[in-house]
Amino acid sequence: MFDFRKIEAFCRVYEQRSFSKAGEVLFLSQPTVSAHVQALENEVGVRLLDRLGRTVLPTPAGAALYRHSIKAFEELEAAKNEISRLMGEVAGEVLLGCSTIPAGFLLPDIVTGFIRKHPKASMNLTVKDSHSIIKAVLDCEVMLGVVGAVEAHPDLEYIHLVDDELVLVCSPQLALKHGREEVSGAKAAECLFSLEDALAWPWILRNEGSGTRRGFEEGMLQAGCNARDLRAELKVDGTQAAVQYARAGLGVTVTSGLVVAEQLAKGELIEVRIDKLRLPRKFYAVQNLRRCLLFPAQAAFISYMAEQTVNLRHPE
Repeated sequence: MFDFRKIEAFCRVYEQRSFSKAGEVLFLSQPTVSAHVQALENEVGVRLLDRLGRTVLPTPAGAALYRHSIKAFEELEAAKNEISRLMGEVAGEVLLGCSTIPAGFLLPDIVTGFIRKHPKASMNLTVKDSHSIIKAVLDCEVMLGVVGAVEAHPDLEYIHLVDDELVLVCSPQLALKHGREEVSGAKAAECLFSLEDALAWPWILRNEGSGTRRGFEEGMLQAGCNARDLRAELKVDGTQAAVQYARAGLGVTVTSGLVVAEQLAKGELIEVRIDKLRLPRKFYAVQNLRRCLLFPAQAAFISYMAEQTVNLRHPE
């Protein structure tokens, strides 16, 4: 790795054709400039400048290094200018990580509205389960995450965005098969089951890292049942896949009420309830406190997202 000070000293000598004049430009003594150039020549293992009395001429190696150094200085200056611009206006790319439900059902309108309001900003969206997104925030792979679970860590800050409720859904045909003869068509609103009933159902469960899966397991434990005792016919990574297999009649699945509102209204799915089981949860923005510098685009998106979701929160 080249030392910036040595490279700068070499470039000024190259341009001025003089160690003393380069020192004047850099506000350094001639011996200091000479020492920087000598150290650089030792580092690259070749002479960069020929000293011909008071005249200094570049060698072929020196000319090559100078060309590349100038390009590097230009890139650094461009970076400096871009950073200054980013710090002064809402511009640039926001690296955003989302779990599947907020990515598909909460954020589309919010991201669209933000980009329209700030056309110089852009989004790079990564969609994974909540655990993976939280890890990506911790590892500084994304600037900001939106998740449906909390994993406590001293470097993480969670901002409450939206209240949600997990619901259990299945096809009307599956409910009929399990002894609920009153269930039929679009008018079927919900069925009430016991925990014992739930153990006999076929289930479609989300993967282990899913915030939905974690919230369901915690709720079942509070109700007196271990969700790991359920008969899982299928485990899937995605929200939509779980809902579609439930709609096809394979089993009962748990998902956000945001996801299945339309299918419930049409009667394609029905909600089933387990006695004593309630599954409220929240969606959060999560950021890494070690990333102390918030560029305007990121700060503006957090603020905009909070404004757009304020009406979706229940009173604490």
